Amino acid sequence: MKRLLPLLLCLPLFANDTGINSGAHGPAPLGEFVGEESVIRMVEESIHIRFGKEQSEVTCRFTFRSGKKEGDAKQTVGFPDFIVTESDTGSIREMQTFIDGKKVESKKQRGWFYADEWSTPKSGLGEPPAELAAESVTRADFYAVEVVFPAGKDVIIERRYVADNGGNTMNNTTFGYTTHTGAVWQGSIGKAEFRVTLDGWTVDDLAFEDGKQRRKPREQFGPWCAPNLAEWKVVSPTELAMTWRDFEPAVHKTRRGILLSTWTMLEPGK
Repeated sequence: MKRLLPLLLCLPLFANDTGINSGAHGPAPLGEFVGEESVIRMVEESIHIRFGKEQSEVTCRFTFRSGKKEGDAKQTVGFPDFIVTESDTGSIREMQTFIDGKKVESKKQRGWFYADEWSTPKSGLGEPPAELAAESVTRADFYAVEVVFPAGKDVIIERRYVADNGGNTMNNTTFGYTTHTGAVWQGSIGKAEFRVTLDGWTVDDLAFEDGKQRRKPREQFGPWCAPNLAEWKVVSPTELAMTWRDFEPAVHKTRRGILLSTWTMLEPGK
């Protein structure tokens, strides 16, 4: 996603696979939903980010389980690449999709994602419904696949892609990943494991408020990493790991994603 933030920050933001539930509002099938949530639960997710100087390589592994007592559940599953304008082509390159280890082709389709302060997000293909608050709607290209979820059997969906990092005029380099889109799945997300491999950086290059700072946190230009370093395990000078358990992104605001950002190299006033 090309989104302008303070100091002309360009922050690509990538996200969990989501269940597309537009129904009558768009061409995607409704699939299997109970209320606002899918009957499918995201039992576990594993996100590995190789954060480089100019681009990042990302591998996502999602384990899903159907809540239906009998019969298959069918769902359109979409991995969103958020955009700003209709002419925006997104940031994802080289997307590869695997279902239970078998490579499949995903279809890139323009759509929307809606999220307000507390409720379960909504998404769909085509134009968003007019009744949704425009300020809470984000356009996206979804890498969509039709998935069958048998009763009593886990289904594993993997996404592998490359994307350019973001940055700003103060020389920060950034990468963001959101779990908020995963709030549409049934109940809580059982476990999320994050692993960050730094390629050309070290942990000391990252702008943690509780890390080895080059200046006071509030004097830092642009963003700093979230969550704080205290939540991460420093495996080595170039590797971080973190696990979240049993969380609901629609409710737990501190579990809606992670942000990687390097320190600015410019001095104040220059």
